[in-house]
Amino acid sequence: KEDEKVGPLVATATVLMAMLGLLAGVLMAATASWGVSLIHEVPDRREAVNAVYAMALAMPFIVLTSGFRGILEARDAFGIINLIRLPMGLFTFLGPLAVVLYAQPARLDYIAWILVAGRVIACGVHGYYAWRVLPRERIIFTWKANLLKPLSVSGGWLTVSNIVSPFMGYVDRFVIGAIVSASAVAYYATPQELVTKLWIVPGALTAVLFPAFATQMARRDEQTWVLFGKAVYWLFMALLPLTVALSLFAHDLLVLWINSAFADQSTGLMRVFAIGILINCLAHVPFTLIQSAGAARLTALAHLIELPLFLGALWWLTSVHGILGAAIAWLLRMTLDAFLMFILCSPLLGRSVKSIFSIKVFALGFLALLGFSGSMISSLNIRIVWMFLMIFALAWPAMISWQSFRSRSI
Repeated sequence: KEDEKVGPLVATATVLMAMLGLLAGVLMAATASWGVSLIHEVPDRREAVNAVYAMALAMPFIVLTSGFRGILEARDAFGIINLIRLPMGLFTFLGPLAVVLYAQPARLDYIAWILVAGRVIACGVHGYYAWRVLPRERIIFTWKANLLKPLSVSGGWLTVSNIVSPFMGYVDRFVIGAIVSASAVAYYATPQELVTKLWIVPGALTAVLFPAFATQMARRDEQTWVLFGKAVYWLFMALLPLTVALSLFAHDLLVLWINSAFADQSTGLMRVFAIGILINCLAHVPFTLIQSAGAARLTALAHLIELPLFLGALWWLTSVHGILGAAIAWLLRMTLDAFLMFILCSPLLGRSVKSIFSIKVFALGFLALLGFSGSMISSLNIRIVWMFLMIFALAWPAMISWQSFRSRSI
C-alpha cells in the first residue's frame, strides 16, 4: 500500500537502466572490430562490424524494455505483455526473412538494422503501457538520489548474473569459431536455437511465479513450498514429452528443415541440447524463487563459480572433440547450474536438501533417462511407438495429480 514510493522508484531505476544500456552500447561499439577479428573465415568483416554497431545502438532500448516489462509484471498485466510479445516474436523471424528474400544483396548488417528497428518499437510500446498502469504514481515520477544505493546493491548482483549467464550462453559459438571454423558454428547453433525456443515455456511460467513468490516469501507463507513443488512438477510433465520427441526425431526434423547432409552433422548435438534444455528449464523455478526472495547475490555467486569451470571445459572439450565437445560442455553447465539453483533455494524454503532431491525426483529422472534412451533405436516406427509409450507413462501420474488437485479444490 506504499503507492507514493512507486513513482520515484520507477523513475530512478529507469534512469539507471538507461545509463547502463548506453554504457553497454558504447562498449559494444568500441570493441566491434576486435570482436569480429576473433572469428575465423568471416566473408565480409566490414559487414559484420556494421552489424555489431547496429546491435550496440539497440542496447539501451533492450535494457529499458526489460525494466518496462518488469513494471507490467508487477502490475500482473500479463495479457498486455503477451499481446506485445507475440507480434514482436514473429517480427524477429519475419523481418530478417524479408531481408533475405527481397534485399539485393541480403547483407548481415541490413538484417541487424531490421532487428534494431523492432527493438526500438518494442521499447516504445512497453514504455507506453508501463506508463498507463501507473496512473496514481506517475504524478510523483521523480528522481530520488537516496534510492541509488539500494537499487545499485540489489541491481548490481542481478547485473552480474545478467552479464555472466548470457555470456556463457553465447561464448561457445565464439570458441567453436576460433578453434574449429565459422562454418561449424552453423551446425552447432542451428539445433541449439531450435531447442532453446522451449525457454518460452518456463519464461511464461516464471513471469507469473515471480510476483507470487515475492508475496509469499514476504509473508513467510508455508504454501511457498507447495507452489514451488507444483511448478517444478508440472513444468517437468509438460516439457519431458517435447524434449524426448526432439531427441527421438532429431535427424528426421533436421532433414525436413534443412537437408540430410546437415542432419548427419547436427543430430547428435540436437540430442544433447534436448537433454540440457529440460534440465535448464526446471532450474528456472528455483532461480525465480531466489530472485523473488531478494537473494540475487546467491545466483550471481553461483554463476561466477560456473564461469571458469565452463570456459575451461568448453575449450578443452572443443579442442578434443570438436562441436560435439562444445555441446557436452554446454550440457555439463546446464546440469551444474540446475544443481546449484536447487541447493541454494532449499534454505529459503525452509527445507533440507534431502527433501528437494526426494525419491520422487529420482523416479522422474529415471523416467526421463528411459525416454531419451530411445534415441539409440534406429527404426523410425519403433521410435514412434516408444514416444507413445512415454506419453502413456506420463499420463498416469499426471491424471492422479490432477484428480488430487481437483478434490482439494472442491
